[in-house]
Amino acid sequence: MLSTIISSFQTTDIFSLLIIFTIIYITQYYYHYFTRPNPLPGPFPLPLLGNAHQALGFEFNDWLTLMHKKYGDIFEIYMTGQRIIILSKIDLIENMNIPSTKTKYHNRFKITEGFAEYGLNGIGVSNNIEFKSWKFNRQFFTQAMMTPSFNHQAIEWTIELWQQMESHWNNLGENKTLNISKWMHRFTNDMIFRVSTGIKNNGGVTSYYNTLKLEENNNSLNEKEKEKVKKSEQFIQSIETFINGIMLFFMLNRFIRHYVPFIRDKANALLKNRDYLFDEINNIIKQRRIEIENTPVDKPLNNDDMLTSFITANTSRDINYEKHADADLLRPMTDREICANLLDAMIAGTDTTANTLCFAMYYLGHNPEVKQKLRQELDTVLGKDSTKPLTSKNIEELKYCDAVIKEVFRHMPVVFTIGRINNEDDKVGGYDWPEGTQFQMLTSAIMMSNDYWTNPERFDPDRFYKVEESDKYLLEKQHIKDAFIMWGGGIRMCPGRKLATIELKCLLSMIYRKYDIELKDMNAPLKYKAAFLTSCENLLVKVKPRKF
Repeated sequence: MLSTIISSFQTTDIFSLLIIFTIIYITQYYYHYFTRPNPLPGPFPLPLLGNAHQALGFEFNDWLTLMHKKYGDIFEIYMTGQRIIILSKIDLIENMNIPSTKTKYHNRFKITEGFAEYGLNGIGVSNNIEFKSWKFNRQFFTQAMMTPSFNHQAIEWTIELWQQMESHWNNLGENKTLNISKWMHRFTNDMIFRVSTGIKNNGGVTSYYNTLKLEENNNSLNEKEKEKVKKSEQFIQSIETFINGIMLFFMLNRFIRHYVPFIRDKANALLKNRDYLFDEINNIIKQRRIEIENTPVDKPLNNDDMLTSFITANTSRDINYEKHADADLLRPMTDREICANLLDAMIAGTDTTANTLCFAMYYLGHNPEVKQKLRQELDTVLGKDSTKPLTSKNIEELKYCDAVIKEVFRHMPVVFTIGRINNEDDKVGGYDWPEGTQFQMLTSAIMMSNDYWTNPERFDPDRFYKVEESDKYLLEKQHIKDAFIMWGGGIRMCPGRKLATIELKCLLSMIYRKYDIELKDMNAPLKYKAAFLTSCENLLVKVKPRKF
């Protein structure tokens, strides 16, 4: 009798219960939505999905730009159940970029269950949500990358790697066509790998070259070399895959990620890649710890890099130990923290710089007068001897090159939003917002706004180069400090900006002083994706020796 009742219940009532629970969930969802404080304009959300379904089919930056045009300078969206306030005007964000620890905006974003599952769990530097922990990690991150001696070393390493990449280009033959996106991503990965771990493997650049040679002649490498190429490519691809996967864990909630068939398979593949990437980084940490432990304390270590600094922080080997006055900063770093910091460095140090280099070549290809002016500066500062090495003084003197980089970023920002969360109640846009409200500064819209820029659609590096000399750039004079946000702002400003600037200026200088870079197809649209970051997917260029 009991089994009959249970069987009857299972077949007739479970579906009814599901309908009841669904109605309750939807009712509760929209009750909270319609009674939310400070209702703002924005696209109408759906339960579970929020606004994710409306962003499908768009690059995320393009969709946010479309929403900005439709709803104005302050609007709201919903992702994975979070309400996010989008801000697109400088007077709305001025309190979010104060360079003081007294700011109400210590954190960049909330660690959702999706981010936590993906490994973005609030430690390290980039996504740390605990102020004391962030301060602790930031101290050693900055210590490793912002020292005066770092400039010379970074320039030296950039030149050395460029010479290696150049030799590979030459071996491919004259008037070659290159997918510059592939080369730049591997170049910057090699650089940040050396800076962060001290390991000079040149795996990215050389492995990609060997991959191209393998395509020409599969027997040109022995099995050991083929395996090395495969391993290097897998590591670089895993970083790119990890970055591209962030949006899925940002936009979709746990139920969709785990139970919708196609999305579940994608999420599982991303988690498998996450495990591989974290295992590789942790193996590097483990091996370096063994090297340090096996080196007598009275003997110098062989490595001078971020990883060694992290491992030796606040130990007997830390030369800066006595300088750390804050008691909260006097403990050693854990392997979990070290892994998070290395991951931050590799993500930020690979994609941001590589994509900016690609976009620079695209805009220089479409603006020959800018390219000519850049070349004039290179010849003036560096001379026409293309073998003459760059110095720190040269880098400082390349003002127009710096202006070109800034104008490229203004048009095609690799980082197009910057998150902030208030740790105290605050007033923004005339509204009182409770502690823990999530904001996103839509910097891509601010940097293309007629309110702050003269002819913003025009590609014009002079707006950064001659801004102090001419009334033509009156808007820039008034707003350039607040309306141009390349490195973030406030206490969360990018600690790797010196390395990125050195790489960008060095590489552009060394390429354009010696070679003509022409777009293979001038009419082809720029192929990019704008999910978590704006990335150049494919850019074919012809590389020819420069004619003086």
